Amino acid sequence: MDNKRKILIDTDPGIDDGCAILCALADESLDVLGILCVAGNKSLPVVTPNALRLVDFENRDIPVCKGSACKLKEIGLNIVQENEGVEFHGADGMGGSGLEYTDRCLSDVKAWDFMLEKIKQYPDEIDLITLGPLTNVALAIQKDLETMKHLRSITIMGGSFERKGNTTDYAEYNIWFDAEAAEIVVNELADYVDMTFVGLDGTHSCVLSFDEVAFLGFEGGRRGELIQRILKLYMENYWFKDGILGAVIHDLFTVLCLTHPEVIEEEKMVRCQLQTDPEHYGQTKAVEGKPNVRAIMKINHRKLTRAWLKTIMKDKQELVDQVFPEA
Repeated sequence: MDNKRKILIDTDPGIDDGCAILCALADESLDVLGILCVAGNKSLPVVTPNALRLVDFENRDIPVCKGSACKLKEIGLNIVQENEGVEFHGADGMGGSGLEYTDRCLSDVKAWDFMLEKIKQYPDEIDLITLGPLTNVALAIQKDLETMKHLRSITIMGGSFERKGNTTDYAEYNIWFDAEAAEIVVNELADYVDMTFVGLDGTHSCVLSFDEVAFLGFEGGRRGELIQRILKLYMENYWFKDGILGAVIHDLFTVLCLTHPEVIEEEKMVRCQLQTDPEHYGQTKAVEGKPNVRAIMKINHRKLTRAWLKTIMKDKQELVDQVFPEA
């Protein structure tokens, strides 16, 4: 395992989170040390079982940890996160997956404590991928900033520097959900840890087609069939709500930007400032000053499709090359 890339995934699964986690678990170059759950699109009692479902589905022994059940400013107020995104993610948050789950891998350690433990165990070796709000990461920073500075990198699904937001005109959902947490993460870590934002600028430059998802369902075995099934509702909503024929699977794209950097077609270094005023709440704004984060601005569709399919269908590399040749 020592030659594998060490990964922590902080997530609020979520259909697109589910696709991302399945991709990471299928990638034989990765050592997924833990899956850390946080309230976001769904409440913690919904997203935690979804993470357990995926670990059981893959028959992996990976700790799943419960994290924050609400945003930072609501901690201690006895406020429980409501289930959002039902129309996009289904009642169970993962497209009505129908997967059973057990508590086999459920850890008693809180997500932020598990994060700190693993960084202490593997200083400067862990790549953190965040697929939901940044509440757990902010709590870890507040508890032990110096340890958090020893992350190897952090790749964030969130934000939008040039594109209109998907929650407000200014803000993408993950950052909007807990902008105070995102502000802490950027202000405290960006000058010490390689930080990449895979936001709406980049993710909306790449739309996976029905044909690509169907191919995975036809040829990708039980994993491919599951992905095609849980994406059905997601893809329907992209058409009926946004007029997009296909799907932008934000969290999957985030994982692939880290594991297969060749999919990145355009990026820029910016100095990121988080906005927390009422009008611009959750905006990731590029400001004057020394750049401190990398923003992914464009993703190559063909390269991403090939990287995704080859990761999920590792026994059918030649077939992928035949159906989706390099451009």
